[in-house]
Amino acid sequence: MKLWFKIVLLNVVIVISLGMLVGMAVRGAVTDAMRAELTREGESIARNLSNRIADSILLDDSYKIQEAIDDVLKTEKDIEYVFVTGKDGHLFAHTFKNGHPSDLMQWNPMDTNKLLSIQLLDTEKGFIRDVGVRVFGGMNPELHIGIREERIRQTLNRIRNLIILLTIVVTTIGSVLSFSLSRLVTKPLYRLMDFIHKLPSEEFGKSIVIKTRDEVGELAETFNKLSYELKLYKERMEESYKQMLRAEKLTALGRLSAGLAHEIRNPLTSIKVLFQTFKDNPALTKEDMEVVLSAAEQMDDLLTRFLRFARSDEFNLTDVYINSIVKHVIKLTEFQLKDRSIGLSLELSKLPPIKADRTMIQQALLNLVLNAIEAMHDGGTLTISSKMENGSAVVGIGDTGSGIPEDIRDKIFDPFFTTKGDGTGLGLSIVYNIASLHNGEISFESNGKGTIFTLKVPISV
Repeated sequence: MKLWFKIVLLNVVIVISLGMLVGMAVRGAVTDAMRAELTREGESIARNLSNRIADSILLDDSYKIQEAIDDVLKTEKDIEYVFVTGKDGHLFAHTFKNGHPSDLMQWNPMDTNKLLSIQLLDTEKGFIRDVGVRVFGGMNPELHIGIREERIRQTLNRIRNLIILLTIVVTTIGSVLSFSLSRLVTKPLYRLMDFIHKLPSEEFGKSIVIKTRDEVGELAETFNKLSYELKLYKERMEESYKQMLRAEKLTALGRLSAGLAHEIRNPLTSIKVLFQTFKDNPALTKEDMEVVLSAAEQMDDLLTRFLRFARSDEFNLTDVYINSIVKHVIKLTEFQLKDRSIGLSLELSKLPPIKADRTMIQQALLNLVLNAIEAMHDGGTLTISSKMENGSAVVGIGDTGSGIPEDIRDKIFDPFFTTKGDGTGLGLSIVYNIASLHNGEISFESNGKGTIFTLKVPISV
């Protein structure tokens, strides 16, 4: 619900509530005033008529009494009925056209010691105010006049209609004014909200101009300062990141250089020893030459792996089918699987082609499969699965080996880290680098019953 609508709705509720309260108060005050006035009027009419017919009651002259009553009815339009009781307390004269009600004497019974009695009667014709006066003190004759409250009802209806009309008019005017005022208030807020929403996606440092000297203007000024501070913070963070990246590259270069030097030192040592021997004894045996060639091949293989690991931008994106590469890797490792008595379990799902470098993906999967084979010294089961997950092709390669020790799990993707005596420590590092180049990721789960490596590659890089 929009803020302007809430403001308009609140004002409408307030106006209607005030209209109802004022209407109820005015209605009550007018009703009380008119009933008091009607009571005084009825009391005056009853006393005047009582004085006029007093002698006629003593003379039992019903004609004179009826004539006096008719004169009153001609001038007073609010009178519903008039009746008079005689000296014996029975009905003596009345104005009821179709006969008097049987319970007439019980409508407003008067105490013999009271000279005036007023009672509000609820009849079929509405509320009637019965005003009774005793013609002679301590005697039976009574005069009762019933005054209709129709005038009060009509007046109250007019007041109600007037209040409703005024409420509608005030509500309409108030709604228009509230809408205009709310739009005037909320327009800067909407501009500020739009500025805040766009701030993260756009360049920090932008500002918004709101020329109001209220809380909204102060809030806009605060966000302008925040935008500027965020710009400075972003610039400092970018500079810090660049420095950190340079330091990280230097650190990584140092670690790679140290590892590469360490790995090359062993075959170089063998060659150095042989050539020192050759210096003293120029005759080299066939076995010595094989050692030299093996050491040279070892260094060449190490440098090749190092270049594959270090390469970051030389890859060719094409449509690649993961399941096809998996099957090709299985053929390449078929001899190792049979040699170690390792069973194969394939759980391949139908996958769409992905944008990737086929050679790199094949290298990554081959390294993972070879690692899994080497982890199962006494045979086991190699499980390879593929599926789609959140827009990525996911390949899982699991073994039933002894698992990866807890203390080295955070190091297995580090370059030149290996637990094998003849390993280079670049296999998993190459896999990690290939996954990063494809905006993917490599993860693993391991326990005492085996290890599962999971390679995720997005459909489109």
